[in-house]
Amino acid sequence: MPDEPQSGRRRVNLLSFIRHCRNGNVALNFAIVAPLLLAAAGFGVDFQARLSQESQLQDAADNLALRAAREMLLQNATASTVEALVRAWADAQYAQGLGPFTITPEVDDAANTATVNIAKAPAAGFFLTHLASKQDRMIEVSATAQAQGVTNVCVIALEDEAGDAIRASSLAKLTAPKCAILSNSTSSSGVNISNSAKLTAGMICSAGGAAGASMNFDPQPVTDCPVYDDPLAGRTPPASSGCDSTNMRLGDVPQSISGAIAAALAASAAAVDGSNPNTLTGFDRYDIESGVYCGGLEINAEADVHLAPGIYVIKDGPLKIGFGSRLYGENVGFYFEGDKASFTFEPASIIHLTAPKEGLMAGLLFWDSKDAPESKSHYILSSNARQLLGTIYLPRSRLEIASLKPVADQSAYTAIVARTIKMSGTPTLVLNANYAATDIPVPNGIGPTGGQVFLRE
Repeated sequence: MPDEPQSGRRRVNLLSFIRHCRNGNVALNFAIVAPLLLAAAGFGVDFQARLSQESQLQDAADNLALRAAREMLLQNATASTVEALVRAWADAQYAQGLGPFTITPEVDDAANTATVNIAKAPAAGFFLTHLASKQDRMIEVSATAQAQGVTNVCVIALEDEAGDAIRASSLAKLTAPKCAILSNSTSSSGVNISNSAKLTAGMICSAGGAAGASMNFDPQPVTDCPVYDDPLAGRTPPASSGCDSTNMRLGDVPQSISGAIAAALAASAAAVDGSNPNTLTGFDRYDIESGVYCGGLEINAEADVHLAPGIYVIKDGPLKIGFGSRLYGENVGFYFEGDKASFTFEPASIIHLTAPKEGLMAGLLFWDSKDAPESKSHYILSSNARQLLGTIYLPRSRLEIASLKPVADQSAYTAIVARTIKMSGTPTLVLNANYAATDIPVPNGIGPTGGQVFLRE
């Protein structure tokens, strides 16, 4: 009996000892396994973080390569300028979000490719940044874009600083699906499309920025593009000395009319076949020759004016095509000289014009003097100006369009080079690029100058 308590105590101590030993093994095992578990978790976190960083860098490389390839489509692009632009774009668009990185753009003119290589040290992690050398840890991505085919330049806004170099508001539409629209303005709103207006083109490229919602553009504009030199700056203008006519006015000057009557007249004019070479029913026909028209040329109601082929210099006065009149001319060009020389096509007018095939104004439909004041504007308000075949060249002036019906949609091609372009109201300006459908030449620097781009695998 005396031994039983001792035996009981021994059993208790033995159990405590065994329990102690087991607890010690668990602690020992945990001490051994915990670092491995922690390492595995750390490597997993590091790996996912690295994949995320690599994905961001790859997206940046893809975007920059595509933008570089688009720039290669422009006639004045060189490998060095495109590579410099890629570095500038990368710094402006990605430096803040991605942090320090190294970019190496490579442009191959012969192969028409643009390659963008980006390298970046990964963000600090649990283990990867400590278990590998700095060189081994670098994240490196690359993207190559190919430029191919032909893109046509059909709009160049030459304004270099101010906003609204290309401006469309309300329900205005500028449709140029097979050609490029370029703005030289470095303003953040160099291209400004607002309200329900829409700009559709093969490519939209702004030297500055583009203001508007995504719905206002198709495709989305490329910004920070290189400035596109005026392709027509070296042209020699036609002679403008002397006067072949002074203050010519044709047709009947209409009395003031109400808004309702004006709208009805515009709708009526829109229904007329302006391409009909014969005298329009109910109109008086006037045939005039090319020459220098001092004081301008004004065409009023019920006048159907037919122009002989050649160059018409409008000097120190306007070319005004008024309500209820038509201007018809094949292979004609208009040169404007003097502060007061401009054109206005009023709402109920009918316009059918094609540019010369040869000579100083080959391919040029309208040409404003390089000395024109920047305050000058030219207006297309006509509800029937569907044939404007050729190039509209207004290097220091504004072209304003506010018609009710489509403009230039029946032309094989129409190109515009102007200081600024403004569209308001409900006009639809259609710029076709069917160069093979006409014998009217396309001036150098306009028309085919580039192509499409895509990423290579």
